Amino acid sequence: GEPVFGSGGKPTGVVRESGGGGGGGGGGGLHAEQRYVYHRHPRVGDVLTATTRPGNKWERQSRRAGTLKFSETVTEYRDQNGELVVTATGVGVQTERPVDQG
Repeated sequence: GEPVFGSGGKPTGVVRESGGGGGGGGGGGLHAEQRYVYHRHPRVGDVLTATTRPGNKWERQSRRAGTLKFSETVTEYRDQNGELVVTATGVGVQTERPVDQG
């Protein structure tokens, strides 16, 4: 069959062409946070449409991993009438280098 994302076939469930995360010698990235804002309860029969856009970006310094680059991805779920039902915000972080284990 076809490999499925997150199937556990590999440690991350994602096949990468080369080692490490985001290239350029960086330490890789990870999912840091997920938030949901319910503007109203979804109703039986609602047909939701998702629209995703970039959100805020910021950086912080870490002694063990160098610069940490945070970025948000905002997904808005609207019903069949265009009414906003749920806003989901995911935060990812990219490290400058692998975390020092010392």
